[in-house]
Amino acid sequence: MANQHRQPRQGTQIHVKQSCTIEQLLSKHMQGKSTTAIKQLLSKGVITLNGKPIKKLDVMLEPGMTVQMLPKAEPQFKMPQGVRIVFEDKDIIVINKDSGLLTMATEKQQSKTAYAYISNYLKFYNPKDKVFIVHRIDRDTSGLLLFAKSPMIQEELQRDWNETIQQRKYLAICEGYLEQNEGVIRTYIREHPKSLKMSVCEANDEGAQVAITHYKVINKKHGYALVELELETGRKNQIRVHLAHIGHPIAGDVKYGAQSNPADRLCLHAHQIKFTHPTTGRTIELKSPLPQEMKIIFEQ
Repeated sequence: MANQHRQPRQGTQIHVKQSCTIEQLLSKHMQGKSTTAIKQLLSKGVITLNGKPIKKLDVMLEPGMTVQMLPKAEPQFKMPQGVRIVFEDKDIIVINKDSGLLTMATEKQQSKTAYAYISNYLKFYNPKDKVFIVHRIDRDTSGLLLFAKSPMIQEELQRDWNETIQQRKYLAICEGYLEQNEGVIRTYIREHPKSLKMSVCEANDEGAQVAITHYKVINKKHGYALVELELETGRKNQIRVHLAHIGHPIAGDVKYGAQSNPADRLCLHAHQIKFTHPTTGRTIELKSPLPQEMKIIFEQ
């Protein structure tokens, strides 16, 4: 589904009405083109008959034949490392982001962000195009991230977020083996005003927000558990706080108490997103497989 919005340009078809050589046909069709220019076109393989390139000027054509002139190759944007487009249409764009890449700019980092990369990509094809942030994932989390292409679509997605997003699933590798293979973690969490670190709190604490995470253990090996997590609420650092709260912090998550770092990164991946398209009403379901550096932990 990647880049399905950018369809390649169609070539030109020339229908042969009378017997002639390819040189005669192209000279008539491309008035002003010299024999040398036509030779160059043929040498590039962009003139075809029945799908096969014509290379010689004296190739004979008969009435009823169709010659195809392939379009000139358009320049392609080279996406910087760390971002891959998995879905695009006229309204939205969904990317797969690597761990270590910010969603949007900070005071320290302005240009190397997922937002900047996608903005540059769109402007490459149309300087008037813009991109708008709908939601974020942490810099050290990899996986699927949704953007809007207009303020109207952004507003619509954010306004009806809980209704639009049918499912959001993450994969995490956490330290130790969970007591139960599946369950629900429900707490209140809040952000510390100075450290900006999230923590579990009481319901009546200032700034407390309810946070609900459903989990299911997929695999256990080498003292780690691969866990699939589904968000019922979308609080900041929710999964990280919840897994640390039950005594199984995410591997590589020093901020929330992890003691190991087997993949040299935070082992959290935005694996799946299922949502209702804001204009077509169609259900879009996208998945991103577990990154190799996380996967290898269970293959060793």
